[in-house]
Amino acid sequence: MLKDLIGESWYNVLSDDEKKCFEEKFEIISEKRKEQEILPYEAENSGIYHALNITPFDKVKVLIMGQDPYPNKEDAHGLAFSKLSGKIPASLKNIFEKIKEDTGVNNVSGNLTPWAKQGVLLLNRALTFSKNESLAVRNKFWLPVIDIIINKLLERKKTLIIILWGNPANDIEQFSFEKEEEYKKNNIYILRSSHPSNMGNAKNSVLKDGKIGAFTQTPNFRLTNEILKSLGEKEINWQT
Repeated sequence: MLKDLIGESWYNVLSDDEKKCFEEKFEIISEKRKEQEILPYEAENSGIYHALNITPFDKVKVLIMGQDPYPNKEDAHGLAFSKLSGKIPASLKNIFEKIKEDTGVNNVSGNLTPWAKQGVLLLNRALTFSKNESLAVRNKFWLPVIDIIINKLLERKKTLIIILWGNPANDIEQFSFEKEEEYKKNNIYILRSSHPSNMGNAKNSVLKDGKIGAFTQTPNFRLTNEILKSLGEKEINWQT
């Protein structure tokens, strides 16, 4: 069951206790679903653990941290910032504008599956959305799973570019400023900026007393490919 949900590559690197954690969280959500709508749905191209299933552990080159799934069933499918079809939301529109500025790629589809298949893990801090629970409650619920995922990636000592947007992502314990130089020794790089949402002041905000620049002023996508190229890794095609 769990192997089908997260994929063989992730399943094989988890200890028995870690697998139990993943399974218990999924079982709790499954019970809650009997009484309320919890997104994303489990379907062929959707699911709570869909980001892991579509981006195998050994293929992850880039980690983009999101917040939580979209609040409607038509959009949420388990990949951070990605939506299956329809109108492009503000945050993703700003992301696409920055991609075009950085790389010249012009995107019209909000489905980010092509990124995921190239090794971009699109991971939300809260893997589910429910109208009955606050984001803080959902973050706390999913924290053990997210910690396992992050720690497994850091332990690989393999090329990894971590893209953090906004205060919540930049406040994740494993990604503190103090650890950056040590990570670089293992080809792990952290790129930081404000959040791409209009509410997050993508164009104007600086964070952490100026240590982190505004999203529109930070060439995350160009820098990602420059780092990958410098390390002899295949660059990401940001076309959707």
